[in-house]
Amino acid sequence: MIKSICMSMIFAASLVTIVFTGCSISSKENDSQSTGKILEQHAEKLQNQAEYNKINNSLLMPLWAEDSHVNLEASGKDISTPDWVKSLIIVEVNIATASSDKTFYGMPKVLDHLAEMGVNGIWLTPINEKPHYGNYGIHTLNHELTGTDDSSKQWAIVRNFVNEAHKRNIRVFFDVVSWGVTKQAPLYVDKPEWFSGPAKPEWNGWLWNWKNPELCEWFSSRLVEFALMTGADGIRCDCAPGYAGYEPYRTAKKRLLSFGRKVVFISEHPSERRGVFDFDQLSFMYDDGNTGTRFPCRIFMSKNIVDIIKSGEQLGSVDSQQRNDKINVNGGKERFYSFPLSCHDNRSPRPATNLIEFAYQALFSPFIPIWYLGEEWGNPYVVNGWSWPNPVNWDLRDSNREFFEQIKLMIRIRRQYSHIFEYFPSDHKNSNIAKIQTNHPELLQAYVRFLGNIAIIIVPNNSRTEQQFQITIPYAEMNFHGKNYTAEDLITGKLISSGTPETMLNFKASIPSGQLGIYKVMEKP
Repeated sequence: MIKSICMSMIFAASLVTIVFTGCSISSKENDSQSTGKILEQHAEKLQNQAEYNKINNSLLMPLWAEDSHVNLEASGKDISTPDWVKSLIIVEVNIATASSDKTFYGMPKVLDHLAEMGVNGIWLTPINEKPHYGNYGIHTLNHELTGTDDSSKQWAIVRNFVNEAHKRNIRVFFDVVSWGVTKQAPLYVDKPEWFSGPAKPEWNGWLWNWKNPELCEWFSSRLVEFALMTGADGIRCDCAPGYAGYEPYRTAKKRLLSFGRKVVFISEHPSERRGVFDFDQLSFMYDDGNTGTRFPCRIFMSKNIVDIIKSGEQLGSVDSQQRNDKINVNGGKERFYSFPLSCHDNRSPRPATNLIEFAYQALFSPFIPIWYLGEEWGNPYVVNGWSWPNPVNWDLRDSNREFFEQIKLMIRIRRQYSHIFEYFPSDHKNSNIAKIQTNHPELLQAYVRFLGNIAIIIVPNNSRTEQQFQITIPYAEMNFHGKNYTAEDLITGKLISSGTPETMLNFKASIPSGQLGIYKVMEKP
């Protein structure tokens, strides 16, 4: 069943030309009936092929633009954010495990993979002189990743990588460590007054003394230099707003703006933003009592997704989130929040290849999706401790091609209806999401994303068997006041129903176990 669904998903993706051996077929969004006939004619042939065609979302990627062509939009108190942030889908990558040769030279394959998915943000784990989340400081570059000890060549190699990413319409985010340096760092010998003492034993380093004004100025200056030399689109600030606080980043951000650079700053932990951070990597820091940095986020698998968004529960600074059994219910006031499906800090096996966890939680919800490379094909977790040294097994991408193609179709739908999925109001609680009532209240909450005269309904079947759903359309909540509407299955491209709000109050659909039903409701012209 899953295989046939996957084949149909690949084949019926609207607005895409799909080429099979010996035939070329163009399917348009409003051509549901002809698409259904084509599906029936070619389903058997498609299933018998040893190789089937692959979705390529690269042409749906938002175009990369120079900063001079980027608008800054208000996104909270005292902060303006580049307009492209609305479109972000971010994948975290460790060059040492993802690159074909463990250097920047082998990264084009990774960039091509992200472009094929439709991912327009790459977050690199630290590239400073090793070891990784320790390292020698922001002013250094890792000679193993660059393949050279020559400083000028190192910076040129990194800048070339950024240029290659931009050619593929991918924004690049670099990771900056703010807790200190490792014990072997020459900087500790040169500037001992910049340090306050030893870090945690497992970090094997020295903590910065952020009360030292000389250190703060040096750090801000080096951060500006780093962004200018690399052409970075964004900075992910490790441990922030802990340790360094806000001021060193605020200083760097202002200086970069004076150079015409509109660089995004992401804090690791939930922050108060304070005119510095555009959004947080771990918007959900606590997931059922688990620290978000340690476990893959599965909060919407146990809590009502619409209730959390509309209430702002567990969205806010670290101190306002779950502490001593107290849960923040007055958060969600900022514009941008992320859904951190996984990251380098995860210390437990990643989620199984589960479309609901992936798309229902991260891709279709009003959050910026973030995950660690390999989730999209179920890359196995084979290391103990942190995820960042976990090897990337590219061969498994093909052996688990069905799930990978499903993820790409989900991203394709998000990209095709960008006006809906990239709508971020100034107050996140006002997101364009509403509950969908079904005949299965015991299952996860179905929801609808809507804007204008189009709505996309997301119905998860998290039961162990295929289920028949009766899905009620909430016309009033979606501000739909037209006379006639159609309902279309976006997986198969087939028309399900049409009529007035009175005659098409609901429709029926069969959804396999572990799958999503995705339906478009649209007003007839």
